Amino acid sequence: MRKVWLILLMVMVGSVVMGCANKKATNNTIKIGVIGPMQTKYGIAMVHAAKLAAEEINKEGGILGKKIEIVTADTKMDPNTGIVAFRRLADECNVIVGGFSSGVCLSMQKVMAEKKILWLGDSATPRLTQKVSDNYNLYKYYFRVIGTNASTFPLDMVAMLNYLNENGIHIKRVAIIRDNALWTDDVMKVLKPLLEKNGYTIVMDEKVNRGQTDFTTLLLKAKQEKADVIMPIIAHVRGAPLVKEWKRLKLGIPIAGHDLSAIDPDYWNATGGACNGELYTADGGGVPYPINAKMAHFLKAYKEKYHTLPEAFDAYGVYDAIYLYKQAVEDAAKAGEKNPFDSNVLVKYLEKYNTKHPFEGVRGKIAFTKYHDLVWGNEFVRNWICQWQNGKQVVVYPNVSWIKTGKLITSWKH
Repeated sequence: MRKVWLILLMVMVGSVVMGCANKKATNNTIKIGVIGPMQTKYGIAMVHAAKLAAEEINKEGGILGKKIEIVTADTKMDPNTGIVAFRRLADECNVIVGGFSSGVCLSMQKVMAEKKILWLGDSATPRLTQKVSDNYNLYKYYFRVIGTNASTFPLDMVAMLNYLNENGIHIKRVAIIRDNALWTDDVMKVLKPLLEKNGYTIVMDEKVNRGQTDFTTLLLKAKQEKADVIMPIIAHVRGAPLVKEWKRLKLGIPIAGHDLSAIDPDYWNATGGACNGELYTADGGGVPYPINAKMAHFLKAYKEKYHTLPEAFDAYGVYDAIYLYKQAVEDAAKAGEKNPFDSNVLVKYLEKYNTKHPFEGVRGKIAFTKYHDLVWGNEFVRNWICQWQNGKQVVVYPNVSWIKTGKLITSWKH
């Protein structure tokens, strides 16, 4: 008798699970979950870009005739909150887009593996895709689409210093100011030996906590250590107070590094123009310059809809992610897949986007490595080296005609 009840119970549970799985596949609406720190401009930019992409796709008939509905969830930059928010989206949506904080994303990735839901993610830490390498069957649902792996950041930052030297700015001694966060530890594992290999010496390496606004002591320490450059590696900490104090102190030392907030179009106003001359890497190509027809359309449509340029870098990546998802579903359907919305099916089709068969996005060509990182390179997605010049964001490197928009200025000398 116990065996009969056990069998009946298993059948009932199985029916419930299948019912939940089929509900996503048969509904006339495709639900795309967007997750991130919604009280920040990064979360706002994600949602804006997602709704713009959904609106455009729905006007053209949706995805295989199904209309997109955007569902949002706020991580509040907290791992526990993120886990709950991600689980809710996983139960309700066909795919999840977004992320941001490395620590939060690592926590949410466990839910992704449990729920077996496709996640077109953000966050810089290499640990996310290392899990794909270590346990492919469990973590294969994660693709880093919005920004590049932090292990590529050092390539851009060393290129930035080399670029300064090539332009007659003597750089050898480096003062680093960085987030007190997991992702910058990952960056330093690659950056430190790479700097040394290229003849640079780290004379200062200081961590700063979220919310810090006083940088006087650190800037004066960089001067005392005879640093030739101040290299921020900050995303959780806002860069405006740093560059304001940099300008006030007139140290005569350039700022060149990864200042995430410097990408934002309102940064000039936020700093009162103090950022003039600051060099920074534009994450994942997220800079408002029409490098191709898709980027030109995106910028025009975004400004028409929201009356502003994208508020943050992740808008570009989220917009790309949703169009990439649409294409993967359509590829799967064209190939005759029984359920082209199934995450296990879509993993196979997303993996087909490689260097020989890239997806054309607003930031250039999108291709994935074996373990689902974005391929880094001039023709693909990379962090462009930019500089604020008289109220404008100017791409100064790499020296390729379709992206470079201006030459280096040395306003920090004045």
